[in-house]
Amino acid sequence: MNDNYLFEYANLLERVLSFAHQNKYSLNATEKAISYSMFFQNVEKSGGVFAPIIEDSVLVKQLFPEITCDLSTVSTYVQCLWAAEAYLWIQEETKLTFECIFFYLPIQRMYDYFPLYHEMDFSQIVNEFIRLYQVKSVLALLIEKYHYLLVDVAEECSCSYDVLFSYKQRRRDIKKASVSLIYKLARLFHVRMETISELQV
Repeated sequence: MNDNYLFEYANLLERVLSFAHQNKYSLNATEKAISYSMFFQNVEKSGGVFAPIIEDSVLVKQLFPEITCDLSTVSTYVQCLWAAEAYLWIQEETKLTFECIFFYLPIQRMYDYFPLYHEMDFSQIVNEFIRLYQVKSVLALLIEKYHYLLVDVAEECSCSYDVLFSYKQRRRDIKKASVSLIYKLARLFHVRMETISELQV
């Protein structure tokens, strides 16, 4: 990603995170708003080449239409600024969706990492993400999050238990799964298809 684009995107994401922080907006809801924002989906796909920069007030209004607050009154929080840049570095290095990244490094955990990592090179937090990502698949994390039994997921998605287990354990590449199965899993877990398939966008 072009450094100028990364700087601009980091500033926009910081405004979103600081706005949510100051207004005590749910972090889970903030993660969803970012993940499903057309602006940030364009950032994912373009690597900064085709995603146009927009006004921060416009972006915040798109993500939080129910909150009436003047963005000019929102402070910049250093942990939000650092987290914004860290997320963009991770996305640039991995090409995964922001939704996928949030499963491994939720906003609160990223804030908790701030005291330890903020004086280090961003490659350190990228390496920490990669370490977490290599431990478990997105499918494994979602099954744990929803407290589902794999046998029930297999039945719900009309898929063999053994096949699903192999995707969960990353013994098979879930990117090569049928579109039908990915669609069913995405619907079951309320996530994007690109996220469940760990697709590099």
